[in-house]
Amino acid sequence: MAKGSATIYDVADVACVSIATVSRVLNGSAQVRPETRDRVDAAVKKLNFVPSPAARSLSGGRRWSIGLAYPLEEDRHSAFPIRDDDASVLYADGIVRGASWRATELGYSLFACAVQMGNESASNPVHHLYSAVDGIILSDRVVSNVGAMRIAKRMHSVHLSGSGKLKFGGTIRVDNDGGIQAVVRHLVDVHGVKDFGFVTGSPDSSDAAARFKAFESSLNACGGVLRQENFLLGDFSLSRAEDAVDLRMANTSALPEVFVCANDQMALGVVRALLRSGRKVPRDVLVTGFDDIAAASQSQSNLTTVSQPSFELGVAAVNMVVGLLNRQIEIGTVQILPTQLMVRKSCGCGDSGLDLT
Repeated sequence: MAKGSATIYDVADVACVSIATVSRVLNGSAQVRPETRDRVDAAVKKLNFVPSPAARSLSGGRRWSIGLAYPLEEDRHSAFPIRDDDASVLYADGIVRGASWRATELGYSLFACAVQMGNESASNPVHHLYSAVDGIILSDRVVSNVGAMRIAKRMHSVHLSGSGKLKFGGTIRVDNDGGIQAVVRHLVDVHGVKDFGFVTGSPDSSDAAARFKAFESSLNACGGVLRQENFLLGDFSLSRAEDAVDLRMANTSALPEVFVCANDQMALGVVRALLRSGRKVPRDVLVTGFDDIAAASQSQSNLTTVSQPSFELGVAAVNMVVGLLNRQIEIGTVQILPTQLMVRKSCGCGDSGLDLT
């Protein structure tokens, strides 16, 4: 590596320590174990690292800034956006607005960046935030649990969703279990549903995995059935869920009584595909979602869904980052925000002959 091109974050990564520890070594602090100092010194030599005055000050300085990274789908383009999936941005928008409001209240600036999903050649803008912020908030799918752990070794971080088993940083997620269980109980108790379909989200999403696990558990408890052909991959996208239902309808077996969807965007795609095929929702097939984006409650949709507090999620994430920075919250803390079932017409409540066109 060329002399001067390495950063303090590269040194911390190679030495497997925090940037504060690297800074303490550079400043000659006695509060560093000899073996740790040796690892940092070896990393400095290996990388030809030249410390800057800013790097030397990192152990005690604070920038009063927080980063927030959220996913951007790979098929969206600034010049040619996919209008059908625009509503998916509203969930991230709620988090960003909540985080911005709370950060301002606490005297911090918020730097939000979109991480392009599905494009491995694109540079990850999260790395560009390292030198500008004190802590970072990572939305679902932005990084894996392993990636989140690496980031948390460098700075205080909060993972939205996640497994909650990280030994670094903190985790905030919504009550996926309670939300899905409420949907299934309503469908069984009120509508007598037994034959279920499920449309799942992205394979790398902790939220998608948690919602399907809760769905399986709820089905086992109530004696419901999920036939293999009725388990569809929608990847959290309206258009992909629509395509998945189109493909499913090429199968001659009977459709399920309901499609339970892991987010609202996919539910809207399912509704569109069913209507285009001549089926009516909810007369022929029931549909439910998750998130309660603005489009879910519009008269055209009337989508029964699970409401999760995206604005409050952003607020809570900033509170946790600042709590970690001020050592008021323990590393590894997990916070779960409540969800609420929103019953509308797409599940069959109200006018059973409703045509959601």
